[in-house]
Amino acid sequence: MITIVTHSGGFHADDVFSIAAFQLLLGKENIEVTRTRDEESINAADYVVDVGGVYDHATKRYDHHQVGAPVRDNGIPYAGFGLMWRHYGEEICGSSEVARLIEERLCQPIDAGDNGVGLYDLNEYGVRPFELYNLVSLFAPAWGEVSSKDEAFFRAVDWARSVLSQMIAREQGNSRLEAVVDAAYQTAKDKSILVFGVSVPVMSLVQYGDVQVVVAPEDGDNGRFKVNCVRQNYDSFETHVSFPPEWAGLAGEELSQVAGIPGLVFCHKARFLCVTDSLDAALAAAKRAT
Repeated sequence: MITIVTHSGGFHADDVFSIAAFQLLLGKENIEVTRTRDEESINAADYVVDVGGVYDHATKRYDHHQVGAPVRDNGIPYAGFGLMWRHYGEEICGSSEVARLIEERLCQPIDAGDNGVGLYDLNEYGVRPFELYNLVSLFAPAWGEVSSKDEAFFRAVDWARSVLSQMIAREQGNSRLEAVVDAAYQTAKDKSILVFGVSVPVMSLVQYGDVQVVVAPEDGDNGRFKVNCVRQNYDSFETHVSFPPEWAGLAGEELSQVAGIPGLVFCHKARFLCVTDSLDAALAAAKRAT
């Protein structure tokens, strides 16, 4: 049995996600986690994270509370989660690129919060976002409640493991999607309309400025196709082209009659999406977007 030690008492996103990541790395069934500040237990453990005052990968120690703990190039100090991810993230994800994305999107915000580094300024609304540490804190016993902090910690770890697993799966899927999209783009003769044999999210095409319309099957095996107009950029809803104004909000036979295209199912009132019941209808609709 592999032994891992983290600190006892209250818990935060840092130690919760560190243990969740170790469970993914080593297998939950293969490790025994102890929450303690006892030096003898810390010294005897196979891995130590967020306690012990030592960062040394050679001895598998990943604390950040000591003077001289490492800081990222962008100025965000490492916490325990970031330190362990620095060495094991690629192994957990099976991909250096996915590990890098998790580092940017999850590790850095967690590490910043744990080190007291703010990442935003309030705007005129004066409303703070509900952040990840807020969710983790919900697992802790409420004031006056008589319950085990250790049991609460491990419930939080189970939740964090599912979040981390889903993030990894999502980024792995995004990497595969990028390869499919880029291959279709590179081989297409007419890059203004791209046609796919599998469902793809239209936002994956925004980076290709000359792609105006995307044709792809709907999710599920219903035989329908979605014809999506591509946005001009990630920060705007404005698309390169739109379906004709007279199509807006129409559906079924009425839409097909107005358009003169059999097999149209629906056109969004904002004219960026059209659904059809065949590929031929989808291609005809795509060519009518202007």
